[in-house]
Amino acid sequence: MATQKTSGGKKHDVVQVKNPRTDRYVKIDRSAGRIVDHKKSAGPYKNIPVARKRK
Repeated sequence: MATQKTSGGKKHDVVQVKNPRTDRYVKIDRSAGRIVDHKKSAGPYKNIPVARKRK
């Protein structure tokens, strides 16, 4: 999993998912459960894992 540090020094578990409505990728912070960023251009983010569906 990719981790990202914030200014507070806490690590966050960041993954990306594809938004089917806009057909763009969105970065999600799993530990906080929030959307971090959305991609304006086509294609996935580099070096950030794509979240898979849980069984």
